[in-house]
Amino acid sequence: MRTVTRSDYLDRLRRVLRHIQLHLDDDLTPDVCADVANFSRYHFHRVFSGLVGESIGAHVRRLRLERAAGELRRTDRSVIDIALGARYDAHEPFTRAFKAHFGEPPAAFRRLPEPVAFPRALCGVHYGADDVVSRFVPLHEESKMIDVRLETHPVRHLLARAHRGDHQLIGRAFDEVYTEAGKRGLLSDATSAVGIYYDDPATTPIDDLRSHAAVTVPGAVTTTADGFEILDLPGGDVAVGVHRGPYDTLPESYRWLFGEWLPSSGRQPANRPCYEIYVTDPAATAPADLVTHVCVPLV
Repeated sequence: MRTVTRSDYLDRLRRVLRHIQLHLDDDLTPDVCADVANFSRYHFHRVFSGLVGESIGAHVRRLRLERAAGELRRTDRSVIDIALGARYDAHEPFTRAFKAHFGEPPAAFRRLPEPVAFPRALCGVHYGADDVVSRFVPLHEESKMIDVRLETHPVRHLLARAHRGDHQLIGRAFDEVYTEAGKRGLLSDATSAVGIYYDDPATTPIDDLRSHAAVTVPGAVTTTADGFEILDLPGGDVAVGVHRGPYDTLPESYRWLFGEWLPSSGRQPANRPCYEIYVTDPAATAPADLVTHVCVPLV
């Protein structure tokens, strides 16, 4: 297996950044951009945001607003036509977004005497840049470093309950799956709590986020009650990031893991979702002392 270098990751990102510049009128979803980069759809958006400093959606919206700013100054097109070209379906949301970014509503911005100036972007990439490749400055977040180790995990047999919506509200599903496992005598000292997360909150509407709350059970368990599932979590090589602290700070560890550690690790993520193993019991542990293993399956 060829070692994948940080340069490989950055070359893939440059390819996507160039593609976005040339296809701003297209449907630039995270999945489309992952395909351009030839990268796992489960993980590319996290690598992108970790190195670029904004989600794919935020990057595309910013470039469309920057293009609109230039059109306001260079053309006599109506504000609503420019708004529609920037993928806003009405004058009001475009005006609100434009003012939030540039500090002036579109009509007032059009009358300003000074040249168009874009607010600073962390990655250095703006709309219409002559050379996206040379302007791209990948982020470094060494201050958020977490411990990472490589492990080979066995296949895990899980009793699971699906959860839809905010990941921070998955606790009820865990309560229900623990209750069901307890009724069936499936809990022991070897039981682990596992959360499987199929979507990234940065790119998926909160109501559409999919996940499973699960506990490990013996392989002989094959049937379950309505509303629960038996799942096999694949084994294999895994990068395990050790997150310490409250669950609501987990996104910081994800950003460092995907933006710093993974591109420099020599490894590629497999096309499977991340999962979390909860080492400590939140009912008996202070939030600052919680330990969560963030697991990224590897090729």
